Amino acid sequence: MKNIFGTTEELKLKDYNGVLRYEYKGYSQYTYDSNGNRLTFENSNGYWHKLTYDSSGNRLTFENSNGYWHKCTYDSNGNELTYEDSAGYSSKITYDSNGNELTFEDSKGEKRGFDTPEYTMEQLTKKLGHNFKIKK
Repeated sequence: MKNIFGTTEELKLKDYNGVLRYEYKGYSQYTYDSNGNRLTFENSNGYWHKLTYDSSGNRLTFENSNGYWHKCTYDSNGNELTYEDSAGYSSKITYDSNGNELTFEDSKGEKRGFDTPEYTMEQLTKKLGHNFKIKK
């Protein structure tokens, strides 16, 4: 494998903002986006991988030459909402407005946060006090 100029010299190319966009070293080459996130990797053995990111720098997808892939989604705070991969694993997570996990569920059957407490009227009255009305 040679660099983009056809030689085996180590090479780093940066854009006008000084961000590394291409790198060749040790018979491997890499490309980067304008935020410095690695987009591609390829080595002389034929192995490669490629990635995508959202505008906040969260990794959306990964795919490699072995056929493995995964993809994720995120909320506006950067919390991972969903994950899915080529091995059949997946997960879903919800969060409150402070970024605390509310629920988690995955394809292996693990669940968190789905238990809703149940109270008798007497227990509820003790928790809330006597100063409330129940609407019908």
